[in-house]
Amino acid sequence: MKKIFAILAIAALGTSAAQAQTQVAPTDTAQARLQMQQQRTADAKATLASQKDQATASSSAVADTKAQLRQQKAQLKEQEVAAKEARRQEKIAKQALRDEKKRTRAAKQATKA
Repeated sequence: MKKIFAILAIAALGTSAAQAQTQVAPTDTAQARLQMQQQRTADAKATLASQKDQATASSSAVADTKAQLRQQKAQLKEQEVAAKEARRQEKIAKQALRDEKKRTRAAKQATKA
């Protein structure tokens, strides 16, 4: 009877130890899954932050390029205005020269007559 009792006690202890191990394993697996999920989350956050930085840099570059284009457009407009004024001044000078030539011819004809 003592032998049977001892065998049953050992079997019960062995069974409870096996159950304890099977219960520990799921906890370890759950912990491992949790850690893996946390790592994936951290990686995704880092990737998102990197993408946001790239988007910000890209937006900044676009804004800089647009500002440069506006500045170049303004300079071109100034140059066009200056060229137009130069053409106007040249036209006035040519007209003054023609008028002077007319007066000179008229004066020559007046002295001949």
